[in-house]
Amino acid sequence: IEDILDEAPIFSAEMLQLARWIADYYLSSWGEVLAAALPKGINLESKRLIRLVGEWRAEQLKSTKDISENQRKILQALFNHGALRFRQLQNKINSKSFSYNLSRLQQKGYISVQEIVERARTRVRTMNFIQISPEWMKKHNIQETIRELVRKQSRQAEILKIMNDYPDGLFQVDLLKQAQVTLSGLKSLVRNEILMVSQREVFRDYYQNVKPETPEQLILNTDQKRALAEIESRLKAGGYKTFLLFGVTGSGKTQVYMEAIAGVLKMDKTAIVLVPEISLTPQTVRRFKDFFGNDVAVLHSRMSSGERYDSWRRIQRGEYHIVIGPRSAVFAPLKNIGLIVVDEEQESTYKQYDMSPHYHARDVAIVRAKMNDALVILGSATPGVESYFNAEHKKYALLTLPNRVENIPMPQVEVVDMAKEHQKQTGGEPTVFSSRLLEKIQEKIALHEQVILLQNRRGFSTYIVCRDCGYIEKCINCDITLTYHREGNKLMCHYCGYQKAAPDVCPSCSGVNIRYSGVGTQRVEDELTFRFPQARVVRMDLDTTSKKGSPDQILRDFSRGLYDILLGTQMVAKGLDFPRVTLVGVISADTTLLLPDYRASERTFQLLTQVAGRSGRKNKQGEVIIQTYSPKNHSILFAKKHDYMRFYAGEINQRKELFYPPFGKLIEIKFRGPEESEVSVYAARFASLLKIKSDFSQVLGPSPAPLSKIKGNFRYHIILKGDRRKDPSGKMLRLAVKAAFQTFQKRYHPRTVKISVDVDPVDLW
Repeated sequence: IEDILDEAPIFSAEMLQLARWIADYYLSSWGEVLAAALPKGINLESKRLIRLVGEWRAEQLKSTKDISENQRKILQALFNHGALRFRQLQNKINSKSFSYNLSRLQQKGYISVQEIVERARTRVRTMNFIQISPEWMKKHNIQETIRELVRKQSRQAEILKIMNDYPDGLFQVDLLKQAQVTLSGLKSLVRNEILMVSQREVFRDYYQNVKPETPEQLILNTDQKRALAEIESRLKAGGYKTFLLFGVTGSGKTQVYMEAIAGVLKMDKTAIVLVPEISLTPQTVRRFKDFFGNDVAVLHSRMSSGERYDSWRRIQRGEYHIVIGPRSAVFAPLKNIGLIVVDEEQESTYKQYDMSPHYHARDVAIVRAKMNDALVILGSATPGVESYFNAEHKKYALLTLPNRVENIPMPQVEVVDMAKEHQKQTGGEPTVFSSRLLEKIQEKIALHEQVILLQNRRGFSTYIVCRDCGYIEKCINCDITLTYHREGNKLMCHYCGYQKAAPDVCPSCSGVNIRYSGVGTQRVEDELTFRFPQARVVRMDLDTTSKKGSPDQILRDFSRGLYDILLGTQMVAKGLDFPRVTLVGVISADTTLLLPDYRASERTFQLLTQVAGRSGRKNKQGEVIIQTYSPKNHSILFAKKHDYMRFYAGEINQRKELFYPPFGKLIEIKFRGPEESEVSVYAARFASLLKIKSDFSQVLGPSPAPLSKIKGNFRYHIILKGDRRKDPSGKMLRLAVKAAFQTFQKRYHPRTVKISVDVDPVDLW
């Protein structure tokens, strides 16, 4: 045994079993899953260090005959640079058979390859802890010592007075602050062995300033009691079950979650609560801490690595019984799980897009609950089509909350046709606001009520265009237009971060007739400030919430009434509860509707319904104004009427016709690389290896992805559709992809083309 890497197992047997399922289902490696399950900074990393064996001379490198030219290049690189890591050496050698040549040189004894384990970067944080020495106390009277020090006018008397009030000890930083003395006085007492210093662990807590308050006593209504009774009945009976809690916005779903968790805790079990957005976490944490005290832990990526590390270890040690967080919190190291809640279960943010494994936290939560004989509550005012289909077919138990708490009426929704609005206009840029929305904003400000405005685009204008030649500025790395940002007068790509100064003249024709088109949140903010100079406006988008704690601060300030208007992207649409908000305005309902995606209508309906639900809480009637160029689109019409069932009926029929989920299983295979010809060739080669029977599946592509270039990489994809009637779990489809992938890896070695597999993709961009 060379080294013991961990004092105790990091993963329980249950977590290893879950990781194995994720790796198998999502066609990823076990290592990728385990890495995703750990907070950054806690996991060890293994690196291969490669060096020459023995002393080499330049002439020897040239005269060695039993090696190829590519192998000689490897030896030359090691001779020039000394020991190199595998990736460093590979980047210096432009060879398709790098691994093979490395293996041959190792067999010949010319190089050595050593595994180096790098320790976790995040460490336990400790601070000096001060206590009175028990040995000194046996021989001395502390009160007499204090009196003696007072007579000598020594500041050390203050230190001992404070320490006498803290028999268990005190952190050094707190002691010096209270005593208002320098470190030298403390050191003297330590040297004289009156006080002793030890190291004590200090926990880093992102939510340390969120203190539990006495919660408002809420009485469950009849619908809530009925839903809770079914959940509690199943809890007592034991075993796994998934509930779909379908409740309109403002129906009190969170209160049902908390009451159900209270029942779980009485059974000495634990619970996980998943939320779709980090911005929702602070508000959720406050409600849960008010209800459960300090028995609530949080895990999310806005926390520092130290905060996540401490939170993760305390959860693992059993110090917390409730964990709240976005998708990665599904891996929280809780034992004896009794309940997992997935709030706003329809949200696409539960899917991991950017790296493997491309897991969906909702589905992982269901599998983890099965392994623990636990319950799952999927909560939503607009359930995903697949989830409601599962409830219809008794795979999930359906619970409904059809009314808002205290019988508060649903908001009145009005749809404004922006095409007609622009016809009224006389010249100039198309207006951002309809006359109706302006009228309503003015009315609410006069009444000292609050307004939420949704515009699902960052920036000032979505793009700039030359009116003379039609030239549009595009990203040099991606197949998308650059967004204009007023701050800094720059154009920016929201995919790769590329930016450049906004031009005064057209780069194509040198014309000066440049138009700023589209509407971003910055432009809406400017227009609001111009039209309502007396209004206090706050913007909430990725630009204003990038700093630690900023989303929470914005929402707290708005909740306290420091702002009249909250303007933001889709992060303002979900789960927020502000009693003074009586108007919600949607600047453009067409943003999600026009996406090249079979879920576009569903996402539009969900977003409009969710944001509309922010209006009209407590005793005030809510109003919603939706601006659109598609006033007759079914998703907008049914969102206006709060009619999920009719929307679902139309959507499920369309899915059935086109064989999309829940009737078909989808797998997307993505290819990306800097040379389009290479990407296209390798995508075609992969497609030729897919051995799929046409009676239960369909292969679409390969073809360029809708976003055909991102971050300098061209993108192609293959889409597989499987028949759920003949292959319910999609296992046959996954096995076909796995077999093709293994053959592809053996036969081809694409250095510059990256391949990823997405099982159950939530979009096909």
